[in-house]
Amino acid sequence: MPIRLITARLTMNYVTSETIAASLNDVDWSATGNEQQAVLMANAWLNEQRLPSYTDVVPSEILAAGAYIAKEVIAGTMYQGRTEGTVVSKSVKAGSVSSSKTYADGVDGQSMSAGEQMALVLIKPYKTTAPLIVELGRF
Repeated sequence: MPIRLITARLTMNYVTSETIAASLNDVDWSATGNEQQAVLMANAWLNEQRLPSYTDVVPSEILAAGAYIAKEVIAGTMYQGRTEGTVVSKSVKAGSVSSSKTYADGVDGQSMSAGEQMALVLIKPYKTTAPLIVELGRF
């Protein structure tokens, strides 16, 4: 019987409250919000970015990215949608006056905070593009 490979996505806790405090150099980083939720959302965001799993030391850039995301969660600026998305096309007509705009859907239509933009820049060198394949055994 042949071995079947199943693509699996491993989740990892990249950041903790302590690593966030160290990255931000601020022990009171969560004073105005829900610390547990911020850590959970930062790790979920990092896992969504297709980063490698680390068994020993997580690179400082990834920890900093998680800290930026956690800080944005505390500030209430993560996952905030726009009332209008990014304009992807625009047309104007002079005779008989006409105007038209087309807005992006999905991720391109959502706003992105400065912290999230910085986090994406920090993790860019670590992102993987190949699918993760884990051998689960014989079936």
